Amino acid sequence: MDPQQEHTWPDLKQLGSDKRDLADEAMYRSLKSKLFDEAYPPVQIGRFRVVQTLGQGGMGVVYSAQDLQLGRLVAIKVIRDDRLREGAKDRARLLREAQMQAKLSHPNVVQIHEVSESDGGLFIVMELVKGATLREWLDRESRPLAAILERFVEAARGLSAAHQAGIVHRDFKLANAMVGEDGRVRIADFGLAVADQSQQETEPERTAGSASAGHTSKHAGTPTYMSPEQVRGRDCDARSDQYSFAVALTEALFRRPPPPAIERLAARTGALALPADPPAPQWLRQALTRALALDPADRFPSMAALIDVLVETPKRRKRGALAAGLVVALAGSTALGATLFTETARPECSQYEGRITATWDERKESIHAAFVATGLPYAEQSWQRTSRMLEAYAKDWADTAVSDCEARQLAAQPLERYFTQSAACLGRQREAFTTLLHELAAADSTLVASADKAAAGLSRPEQCRVSPTMQLVDGPDAPTNPRVRELLDRGNLLTISHEGRDAVTFLDQALAEIRSHADVAGEAEALLLLGRAKGRLLGDGPGAAKILSEAYDRANAADYSALKWEIWNELARVQALVFDAPGEARTCLDHAKSERHPDPQTAAAAIATAESEVLIAEGRPLDAVALRRQALATLKALCPPDHPDVMLARLSLAAALGEALQLQEAHEMHRQLLSDLQREYGREHPLTARVELNFGLDLYELEQPAAAREALEHARTALVTTYGERHLWVAKTEVALAQLDLDDDAITRAIERLDAAMATYEVLVPPTHAERITALIVLAEAHRMNGQTPGALAAYRELLDIHDADPAHSSVDLFATLANIGDALCVLGQCAEALPYFSRLIGLKSPETSSEPAMKALPLRGLGLVALAEDEPQMAVILLQRALAILEQAPLERLGLREIMIETMRALADAHTALRSKPQRARELRRRAAELESAN
Repeated sequence: MDPQQEHTWPDLKQLGSDKRDLADEAMYRSLKSKLFDEAYPPVQIGRFRVVQTLGQGGMGVVYSAQDLQLGRLVAIKVIRDDRLREGAKDRARLLREAQMQAKLSHPNVVQIHEVSESDGGLFIVMELVKGATLREWLDRESRPLAAILERFVEAARGLSAAHQAGIVHRDFKLANAMVGEDGRVRIADFGLAVADQSQQETEPERTAGSASAGHTSKHAGTPTYMSPEQVRGRDCDARSDQYSFAVALTEALFRRPPPPAIERLAARTGALALPADPPAPQWLRQALTRALALDPADRFPSMAALIDVLVETPKRRKRGALAAGLVVALAGSTALGATLFTETARPECSQYEGRITATWDERKESIHAAFVATGLPYAEQSWQRTSRMLEAYAKDWADTAVSDCEARQLAAQPLERYFTQSAACLGRQREAFTTLLHELAAADSTLVASADKAAAGLSRPEQCRVSPTMQLVDGPDAPTNPRVRELLDRGNLLTISHEGRDAVTFLDQALAEIRSHADVAGEAEALLLLGRAKGRLLGDGPGAAKILSEAYDRANAADYSALKWEIWNELARVQALVFDAPGEARTCLDHAKSERHPDPQTAAAAIATAESEVLIAEGRPLDAVALRRQALATLKALCPPDHPDVMLARLSLAAALGEALQLQEAHEMHRQLLSDLQREYGREHPLTARVELNFGLDLYELEQPAAAREALEHARTALVTTYGERHLWVAKTEVALAQLDLDDDAITRAIERLDAAMATYEVLVPPTHAERITALIVLAEAHRMNGQTPGALAAYRELLDIHDADPAHSSVDLFATLANIGDALCVLGQCAEALPYFSRLIGLKSPETSSEPAMKALPLRGLGLVALAEDEPQMAVILLQRALAILEQAPLERLGLREIMIETMRALADAHTALRSKPQRARELRRRAAELESAN
């Protein structure tokens, strides 16, 4: 028999069984040929002749083979049949993923040449890399940090290229990266390989979707390297590969990986402490900690962003060392300029002073006229204060520009980049100054009210001065297009002026134009302003968070590092103030603190203020007070006492004192601040009115209603003078006055005020705004007190709709809202419809039930009322009796429990009467209810 016909290559389906693999079969045939002098055909897979086994893993076996057609050595992976458990579906998926990778050509990715099937089996032909795995490369000898980072950056570039092609690896580890004999790293097994012989494979639960790119494969994952989302069986994306990459880099640096994600998830803390030894740079530890975050949103937005940190940070440190080496030269040049420039400096340096002062001189009269034309009672005071600030700014700018110009002429050539960067910085500041003057020349009342704050918001020229500590950047780290800068400056003015809707509308339009200029840095800054306007002015937390996250991505893409800390700080404020999520806010603050701060002292004050909001959200108002005192001290050291930021910091500190229930000190601080503002700004200025509003609220808390009303009425009048009837601060004042009206039983007037406030909120803010919710609660109470139960019910139902639309971020008290809806329905004779609302109360925790156990009686009482209405008096007796037993243990003067007890007693008496049992008990309950009512 012809041996060529007798022996054929094994069926690929047999791989993974106890039969010989292809390499063993090839060796067996060769040995048999030599022993028996018979011709046996070589083992082939298609046109590829098997040479030897290279490795075996969870997905199959890899062989080296000779391509008989092209005459080259290749690697062939033969997929194990048991990895195709779902037959055609799995085969189609693997083919699709391999074909996607075959389209990817990158020096740091193993190139796939061919994907094919034969005899029902599946095999993949790829580039044969001669060398070692990254693990073997690390184990061979001790590697310096620079060499490790160089190899891993190459690996990261391979992953990044794959991500850009839509491919997610899902199992990056040291064994899946090859270091070739040429020293170049190549990534293997994208979306295909899972485990090697040294790692036990796991099979996380499959998601509802397929295991295609972007989803977790049921067979993918090595426990040590698996991301948290992969452990949970959730969708994986590029950030999952980032996590695995960070695990591998941590293992390479510290000779042991971090705890597996499954352990960190089980611990629930999420905290990660990297080993202290061997030592590693702090910037690298911070980068790893961020890349290893349990929440993908907290990691770097892309592998490219992580690569920037790994590559650019060492460069910046080297530049920093170079700058330190140039300190003597730079200091010498500056000193020489200070003493000799009068004889040696060129005359053109003086042009800088004339350039900015001429702009100011041209505009100041028209600005003054615009201020006076508003007719505001404080217009002249505002002009005097703003003009002083602008005059001083122009002088500071000119001094800095002239000083740098003169030093530049005397400095050595290596310092040229410092002066170029300084000139660009000063140029941007001058453009912002010019834009502000242009806007002030056409100022309306809102801008006149905020003019000094706008002037104070100009970046300090000192930041542009050449110094040994100046951080050089490789490219422009801020928008340079003049039109883009103009749009940003105008958007910032609208935000400063508290024109929420106008600011959002303008910035939405500006974004489209900025994007048309392809100015990524400008886009990032515009998104920050838009997020700030939505969060601070409109109270739109979800909208602000989404936009600020996008701002960070764009800032990262533009390497606009000076903006990143502001974005994180603003996100922290949103999480703390709008979402009441202090944990997430702290994460944002950690990022804010780790970013570069061009003006460290100002940044420190801003971050401290944001952190104080987090402390309040955490229920630590006393710590918040301490932090705001610190922020105020920092600002006082930087700014004059009448600076707007100092005034606002004082106002912020007083608010924190109120949160800490230190009402007398808060009241005294408001009194002193009010006195200072009346002297400096005038009594009718809106900043003065804001403080007077808070002062009036203090008086209300201190039970001085007459004085409170006087302060609030005047604050309202002053605010309307500047902003008109439709403004958030006016609405807030109306709500405060409505509460005073309710106390005075002036219910009709209170409802009129509340309707006016709600009309303002409808126009200016989303339904979820905290102040609008407060107004809605007070309006419901006013309707209830006025006997207008349908109006109260409508308000309560709207509150429930707001809560149910976004429960995770709702500030609505669900417990109180459900109880009020049920009570209102019962009052309207629709008690049967209240059942679902009272039922939701059972087991529901509320702020009140933890501090006031008597509130647990409310759902029992409510269900008892429903049972009575449904003609089930026996059930009603059981429920109402239990409710009454709880109420009888509570002090009746608290939380309006006296009225609740009275109603419960009467309902229980009605239930006994309906049962025609215990008439004496029914009479006793009615008698006690009457006594309580008369005593009230």
